[in-house]
Amino acid sequence: MSKYTFGVDVGGTSVKLGLFEENGKLIKKWSIATDKSCGGKNIIPHIAYEIEKMLSELGIEKSAVEGAGICVPGPVDKSGLVRGCVNLGWGNKRAADELEDITAIRCRALNDADAAGLGEAVYGHGGKYGSVVMVTIGTGVGGAVIHNGHVLAGSRGNAGEIGHFKVNIDETEKCSCGKCGCLEQYASATGILKFVKDNIYRFENSTLNSFDGFTVKDIAACAKNGDMLSLMAFDRAGKYIALGLSYMAGAVDPDAFILGGGVSRAGNVIFEPVKKYFGLFSFNTECEAQIIPALLGNDAGIYGASEFVKNRGGLA
Repeated sequence: MSKYTFGVDVGGTSVKLGLFEENGKLIKKWSIATDKSCGGKNIIPHIAYEIEKMLSELGIEKSAVEGAGICVPGPVDKSGLVRGCVNLGWGNKRAADELEDITAIRCRALNDADAAGLGEAVYGHGGKYGSVVMVTIGTGVGGAVIHNGHVLAGSRGNAGEIGHFKVNIDETEKCSCGKCGCLEQYASATGILKFVKDNIYRFENSTLNSFDGFTVKDIAACAKNGDMLSLMAFDRAGKYIALGLSYMAGAVDPDAFILGGGVSRAGNVIFEPVKKYFGLFSFNTECEAQIIPALLGNDAGIYGASEFVKNRGGLA
């Protein structure tokens, strides 16, 4: 009998779900809106309903399902306790246990960045490396450490949180975490946009002045066309990313860093400065670590969550 797994990626706007065969092949993918009403209490029941519905539609018995992995935007400790997801309205929550109680399918939970990292390490460009660090650069900056197919989460689920490495001790503006000088403040899409908006008055000839409003995607396009302000914005972001990677290299010494998320899709305008500065900042042979793009895009989380439920070794 074929075995199946579900991968579930819970985000602040939508919940992505995937049904996988035991060989890791994705056979169904769909999404639903995230219902954050009433403190997010309906999220898990809605996921359970979607899983039950898909099994019914495909005529798959629960005995053929090995498990369901669920990844969430918050830290998850070794016991599976979700230690708060602010943008879902959750405090401490045993999300996997709740889903398992409803569906009677074995469930396990992990952090969304960890899931993306595991997905990329097993099914993406990281597959040929034993040790990788995944860095997701989007609205925020997240990170994950994957060693020989296992997620290094740490004692409280915070391992790999590169986005909140302090990279500027003189910063006075607060990060979303409440601290100051975090990598996320400079290297995220939010940080890049802020830099451009704060400095565009100095660049009267910038192409960006012709936009009614612009996005990071627009800034990337202008950078590729040689716009000085746009190039400066990505060079600055790349410099801070590289600084964070150099810290991570000193602690973990991975074979490769995988960069994913919306900002990474800018291509060479972000990868070139990251590689340049990483070579300057990293110690000794640590600069030999490869810096490569993610492959799975927005599906990395469901791939990783599905893989995690098959990996009985748990979090390290």
